[in-house]
Amino acid sequence: MNHRLMALLALLAGLLGTALLLAGPASAHATLLGSTPADGARLSAAPPAVTLEFDEPVGLVGVGYLHVTDQHGARVDAGPAFHPHGDATKVVDKLRSGLGAGTYTASWRVVSADSHPVAGTIRFVVGSGPLLGGTGSTAAGSATNPVTGAVFDVVRWVSYGGIALLGGAWLVLTVWPAGRDDRRARALIWTGWVAAVAGAAGELWLQGPYADGAGLAKLASWTLLDTTLHSHYGQLHCARLVLLGLLALLFARSLQADARPAGWEAVAAALAIGVAWTFSAVGHPSTTPPSGLSIGLDMAHLLAMSAWLGGLALLAVAVVPRREPDELRAVLPVFSRAAFVCVTTLAITGTYAAWRGIGSLDAILTTTYGLLVLGKVALFAGLLALGNLSRALVQRRFAAPRIAYAMTDAAAEEDDQANGDEDALAQQLDTERLRRSVAVETGIGLIVLVLTAVLVAEPRGAEALTARYQQPVTVSAPLGSGRTLTVTSSHGVAGPVTLTVTEAGGPAPRRVTATATQQQAQLGPIPVQLHATGARSWTGRANLPVAGDWRIDLVATTSALDATTTDATLHLH
Repeated sequence: MNHRLMALLALLAGLLGTALLLAGPASAHATLLGSTPADGARLSAAPPAVTLEFDEPVGLVGVGYLHVTDQHGARVDAGPAFHPHGDATKVVDKLRSGLGAGTYTASWRVVSADSHPVAGTIRFVVGSGPLLGGTGSTAAGSATNPVTGAVFDVVRWVSYGGIALLGGAWLVLTVWPAGRDDRRARALIWTGWVAAVAGAAGELWLQGPYADGAGLAKLASWTLLDTTLHSHYGQLHCARLVLLGLLALLFARSLQADARPAGWEAVAAALAIGVAWTFSAVGHPSTTPPSGLSIGLDMAHLLAMSAWLGGLALLAVAVVPRREPDELRAVLPVFSRAAFVCVTTLAITGTYAAWRGIGSLDAILTTTYGLLVLGKVALFAGLLALGNLSRALVQRRFAAPRIAYAMTDAAAEEDDQANGDEDALAQQLDTERLRRSVAVETGIGLIVLVLTAVLVAEPRGAEALTARYQQPVTVSAPLGSGRTLTVTSSHGVAGPVTLTVTEAGGPAPRRVTATATQQQAQLGPIPVQLHATGARSWTGRANLPVAGDWRIDLVATTSALDATTTDATLHLH
């Protein structure tokens, strides 16, 4: 295997391994940090308002909301939700005065800074009654309509595919001027432009129903479209359409066989950078601090992808099928060198994105985002292997100089004839191998773009784990004679938690007491003040401050002389 490929694979593996070891937290889909009142809280009187706090600015305009209902489903808000003092990381919903005892549910839906919707609920109790419906906020994922989300993935793929095909124009406009008169080359570039425009327009139209969690029927909603057009997301997509329109004017002139406008390189580069910015400034990089660095590296990643895959597509469709030796010798060595630069750029910038987005080995192995990243890495390694084969063919056949030998004129003429026939046959075989290799590389590249289109909408690994840890955690403890106590924590993160204990399988205990101990950290026993919320249920709050396994010791008392002790292990992150 080529030593450069080996070095690049070693670099990729080393960077990815180091990234996983040093990974820190990152945000993209907004995460609920906490609420006032807390989820599962028990209050003596109704609060004046409900406040949510997120880890990043969130949007309420158009499709966002926070409203509170009582246990009968009636709204108890005093007005619409708002950002207090202009702080977009917080959302407040004021409540009507004089609210009585019962369970209250705060339902919320916001749009993250990266344009993806997040929704959930929290519940709290006023008075001594039971907490109806349990605890635990729902996270992103249930916030979108599955059909709309799937269509959005396809449209994003069309958009990325169009940008990739457009990237091949650099070959036509630099080292392969004959391509300006090639019907297939021109058709490929214009196909990329049409796909990029259609993708941008489709994303603009779909964002409203997507953020609203609605089906495709809402595509006809002018209100949702107007909301999108007035958002940061909509403005960037409008800018992309304008930049693509300017690129069309440039191509219309530059792709003419006898045209070479002065200064087109600088103009084309500026427009390409602008288009890349409209992708990066609205996605995950825009919410990954430092945002300037993250956006810049993501733009470099997108431009390198476009130049590489677009060049591959142009080679497969137009350059190699022409079988012109002079053209192949002029184009292939240049593309080979450019491809190596692009691949190196992709390896470095992709590793940075994985480092900030995955966060831990657990996240890469147990989340959809992490598994998709592994798929991209595997396909990328396959592309490198195929690219190495193509590079070897280019160096052997189209870049290496021919060696001349001194001999008599007659012998030289005869030898030239024989060598010419052999050389023509060998070149034909090598060209066919190169064509197949480039075609397969292009196909794999399109699959990588499919994974990229899905990744854009997925909560990143660290976020997915955070959302998972916010869900309730339930463990059971046997009491004997078929009886069990079930302990449910309001969430799986260390800190203040609400513990709910329920009994099943026998006579209801008169009383249940609980303590919590963290043996590794040598904390506890910490008493949990449980009080009855029903004939077979008890609830109470406790502060379990460190992550790890907490042993919950339970004592169920059925009479003055009969009590049973058991324990269950609760794992907190």
